[in-house]
Amino acid sequence: MNFRDQVTFRNYDRERLIIDSVASKLTAEENALRNHIINAIVDTHRPYAPTAEEQAMVETLQSKNALAIAEDGKIYSIYPVSAKETPHRVTLADGRTTYVMCAIDALGCTYTFHQDIVIDSVCSNSGVPIHIEVKDGKIASASSDEIRILHADLKASDNWASCCCCQMLYFNSQADYDAYAKAHDLCPCCSFCLDLNEGLTVGRMLFSDDE
Repeated sequence: MNFRDQVTFRNYDRERLIIDSVASKLTAEENALRNHIINAIVDTHRPYAPTAEEQAMVETLQSKNALAIAEDGKIYSIYPVSAKETPHRVTLADGRTTYVMCAIDALGCTYTFHQDIVIDSVCSNSGVPIHIEVKDGKIASASSDEIRILHADLKASDNWASCCCCQMLYFNSQADYDAYAKAHDLCPCCSFCLDLNEGLTVGRMLFSDDE
C-alpha cells in the first residue's frame, strides 16, 4: 500500500496536498543524472555546468520541474538543493552541508540522501533561529514545539522555482505565522499552514524515491 493512502492533515482536505514525488516523473536515466547533479552541488557548493552530452536531458529535467536552468546555462537549483545561499541550511549525517530552497526541501533532504539531517533556519516573522533534527525519518528534536511551515499549492504551478519555493518558510510559532500571513495578505486558497510532522510528510511525498 502506498503510504499516501494513509496521509491526513489536520486543517486541510488531503487531496489538496497529496502529490507525487519528483523521482516518479523521471526515467531511471534521468533520475541518475538528477542525483549526480544534486551530489555535485552539495560536494562543491557551486552551480553545475552540464556537459554537451547532458544538455538535452537537463532540458528534459527542467520541463519535468526537477530543476531550474539559469540564464548562464548553469544549474543553481535542483530540488531540494541550492548552490546559492538561502535561509535554510541542512547538515547531513555524512558531514556535508547544503543550502536548500525552502522549508519543505530542507525536511525532504532526509529522503533524498537517505540520511539523518540537521536543519538550521530562521523564523520569517521574528528572525528567531530555528533548529530541527530528523532521525530515522522522524522529527527527533526542534527548537520550538510550535514551529509552523508556510507551504505553497504546488499543484497550481508548473514552475515551482519561479513562484513557490521562496514562499515556503519556517515560523517559530502559530502566532508568528499568523502575523506574517496578515502582513503579507496570504491567500488561504493557495497556501497552507503545516506543523513540522505534516511538513515532513510532504517532504517524504516529494523526495522519497522508492515509495
